[in-house]
Amino acid sequence: MSGLNRSSSAPSKNGLPPKELIDDLCSRFILNVPKEDQQSFERILFLVECAHWFYEDNTVDYNPSLKSITLKEFTSLMFNNCDVLKPYVPHIDDIFKDFTSYKVRVPVTGAIILDETFERCLLVKGWKGSSWSFPRGKKNKDEEDHSCAVREEMCLFG
Repeated sequence: MSGLNRSSSAPSKNGLPPKELIDDLCSRFILNVPKEDQQSFERILFLVECAHWFYEDNTVDYNPSLKSITLKEFTSLMFNNCDVLKPYVPHIDDIFKDFTSYKVRVPVTGAIILDETFERCLLVKGWKGSSWSFPRGKKNKDEEDHSCAVREEMCLFG
C-alpha cells in the first residue's frame, strides 16, 4: 500500500493521480479478476468503484498532493488509461448512466448495532453524505444476506 504513494512521476498540479497509480489500480482491480467479472459493464463498474474506494481510502488520505475525485471522474480516468477499457471511452457516459441506474436496484443488507443497554444504536454517514443510516452495503453476486451483513460490519469494525 505504501508503494502507491511513491511514483516515478510527480502528481500533476491539479492533484489527479499519476498514470503509474492508475495503471496499478487497473492491474489490481480490473485485469486480475476472473474473466466472468469482465463480461458486463455493470460488473466492471463495480470493480472500478472498488478501485475508487481504495484510491480514496488508501492514497488520497495519505498524499496531500492528490485530490479526492468523484466516482464519475475516477471512472473516466480508468477508462482513458486502462487498455482493456479504452475501446469503450466513446460510450462512457451511457455506460456510467446505465450503471448508476442498475446500482440502485442492487439489494443491500446490514445490521442494527445496539449498545449493551439497548438504548443507543450506531448510525453511520458517508464521507460526502448528508443523512445517517444503519451500517449496510451492497450484496455481492450469489452472496447470502447474512454473509453480506457480516462482511459489511467487519469492513467497518475489523
